Amino acid sequence: MSPKSAGLASKWGHKNILVYVDGLPAWKKGGNRIIPTVDHIANGNIVLVDLRNNAKVEKGYIPRSFSIPFAELEDAEDAFPQSLGAPIYLYSDKDAEIDAARKMIAEWGYKNTIGFYGALEAWKSAGKKLQKGPALTATDDTPITWQKKLGPGEISITDFTKSLNSELIRVIDARTPAEYESGHFPGSVSIPLEQMKARIAEIPKDKFIVVHCMTGGRGEIGYRMLKEEGYAVKFLNAECECSTTGEYEIW
Repeated sequence: MSPKSAGLASKWGHKNILVYVDGLPAWKKGGNRIIPTVDHIANGNIVLVDLRNNAKVEKGYIPRSFSIPFAELEDAEDAFPQSLGAPIYLYSDKDAEIDAARKMIAEWGYKNTIGFYGALEAWKSAGKKLQKGPALTATDDTPITWQKKLGPGEISITDFTKSLNSELIRVIDARTPAEYESGHFPGSVSIPLEQMKARIAEIPKDKFIVVHCMTGGRGEIGYRMLKEEGYAVKFLNAECECSTTGEYEIW
């Protein structure tokens, strides 16, 4: 569960609460499927793509879907969002099409491509209606647009990148020492999450603090911890990879 969910569980009286800090990125990396909720598909900040042919789509599709038939997908790369971190959910009536599309889009560089297997059945089972007629389309000239919506305490990737070069901000790396040594953001300070309370005196209160980890889970816990202590603080809710040369990628 997420740190936020863990906090709610604690308030409800649960005692044995664990947080899977590596979260969905580690789950996906292990080759496991993700089953999104119908509410997330209906209202989440996602890109939803229907891979079926146009004739099937017009008979009924999930509202706000973009129609990009699998047969045309190979030539549709420029129709996808500019942000390689955009959460792209794919569905079809053929699992093989979803699998092949996920692989293709990942090869284009997209980091967060998810197959919504059994989508149409799940949608109808939840009492939702399919929309009929032509769906939204995307082309090279009118590509899909997507922008990350920040939650409470989150910092944008752009502002985080700027903060790395600011004297007014201190970036705290909440990962383990081994993770930090394997590559970290330039100028970041290693204070593992499990040591943060004991080493809180090392974190200056005259600077704005930004906490990060590898996926956002530990960063959020560190953010909440420092927020309670009166720090001006945000956290990076994104996935990242850092090299020992100082180069990095965030999505």
